Amino acid sequence: MVMAMPLNPIWTHYCANHMEGWLSWIRGVHLQSYLELTERFIHSHPFYTPNETDFSEETNDLFNRLIANREFITRLSDKGLSVWANSGFSDFLDALEPYGSRYRDVRHLSDFLRLHENWFRRLYQFFRADIIMYLREQGRNL
Repeated sequence: MVMAMPLNPIWTHYCANHMEGWLSWIRGVHLQSYLELTERFIHSHPFYTPNETDFSEETNDLFNRLIANREFITRLSDKGLSVWANSGFSDFLDALEPYGSRYRDVRHLSDFLRLHENWFRRLYQFFRADIIMYLREQGRNL
């Protein structure tokens, strides 16, 4: 018998609180075209290195829409920040997975993120380092 690993509580909470907005967004775009465009960017920029402004809230790319939510992260308790800071991109994907069984477009999106997991993981590492530095400057314990 294979035992399932427990989901990361921060990412589980994050996905639950943002799913309604993500579903509205998914219904408002042609998801397949959006993912094809994103995939072209990934293939033409395989070693893309974001800078600080790439994680601004004005940017509407896929990564920022799903992951880079500074407001959510800065409101976490110190313990929550510690859990978040020690989590990886795969923890987010694992928390997103259960919604894929209910929503076909979320499954399609999740499959796309898994297909390009290494690329998105690298983006997540840059984002995490950027926000950890910001939080430390704000006096938060990490």
